Amino acid sequence: MIGGNDRLSFFFRVKFFMDLIVFFNTLFGFFTFVAWAICLLILFFIFTEKRFSKVINDQFYNFATLVAIVCSIGSLVYSEVVGFIPCKFCWYQRYLMYPIALILIIGLFNKKFIRAGYLSLIGVGVGAYHIYLQNGGGGGGSCAIDVPCNLKYVDIFGFISIPVMASTGFLTIFLALLYYDLSKKEIVE
Repeated sequence: MIGGNDRLSFFFRVKFFMDLIVFFNTLFGFFTFVAWAICLLILFFIFTEKRFSKVINDQFYNFATLVAIVCSIGSLVYSEVVGFIPCKFCWYQRYLMYPIALILIIGLFNKKFIRAGYLSLIGVGVGAYHIYLQNGGGGGGSCAIDVPCNLKYVDIFGFISIPVMASTGFLTIFLALLYYDLSKKEIVE
């Protein structure tokens, strides 16, 4: 028989865990909205051919690196802290994001590696397909025995899920690197 203190302790552990999930979902959902706004701004800069000084232009590369690091840490938080088990397509997205983060960090010191960051475009495609599966496309079946790809651990405002967050991260990295690459040739001095 469980005593009163044990029940109370269990209740507080469950409440803490639920609060932790809400905190991370809110945080990463907010980051997703901010990333969408930044993607629109970068697209505006690309299409209007707006250019900045070298100091500001370099921040686009640094931003892409930061996004890759935050996405990598976010995926680890969801699996290792919160306890969400990644499905097959989540793993594919991780297989792309982790090396991109590492390559972009190395690229901070050696710019030869910048082009490898364009792998993020493949990540956008994998994420888009995962979103399609998650929303009932492809029969909505299971892509793994233990964790189905149509399972939504996170559902913020009815449309932001983990694959949406990952795809947004990949898209943000791609656009920031694209702008950095396009504008470094025409830097305003």
